Amino acid sequence: MSRNPEGDDPKPANVGNSGTPSDAEREARRREQWREASTAAFRKVEASTPPSIASRLRSFREKLRRHRALDTVWRVMVFAIGATLMVAGLMMFLLPGPGWATLILGLVVLASEFTWANRVLDPVKEAALRAKDAAMDPRKRRRNLILAAIAGVLIGIAVIWYLLVYGVTIDPIVELLQSVADWFRGLFN
Repeated sequence: MSRNPEGDDPKPANVGNSGTPSDAEREARRREQWREASTAAFRKVEASTPPSIASRLRSFREKLRRHRALDTVWRVMVFAIGATLMVAGLMMFLLPGPGWATLILGLVVLASEFTWANRVLDPVKEAALRAKDAAMDPRKRRRNLILAAIAGVLIGIAVIWYLLVYGVTIDPIVELLQSVADWFRGLFN
């Protein structure tokens, strides 16, 4: 029976533990080191700069918290702004506009004062991190770039074909949209 010279490996060699950390452990350690380094760098920069807008806003907010009436007025204003943004985001699902972005912005505004909104925002942050990680995956990124290039070439071919056949005019597009509108009207009549 072989012994581990360090004595820190509790699993026998035949269990599959090679003594080296797994990829997930290395990735977690790398992220933690990156987080610590960026936090330390931010604090160093923050300490060496004059008071920023954020620190002025923090001190302003602390002054408001000391007065009950002003604190209540502030919280009502934050709630009104956040709720308005969320309602506007919901309306933008039906109307043109950046619905999801406005809805999330409303949650961010509400989360600045209310812990319940912060809890609601946590899954959104996790989904954004997962989307970022998925977008940075080299295989998926390469696939998306190839698909985007193919789509760009196909759109370019379609535009060239259109210009060669019809010239610089939008009459065929207007006729197509009119026929689609007539078709929809026929569905509901």
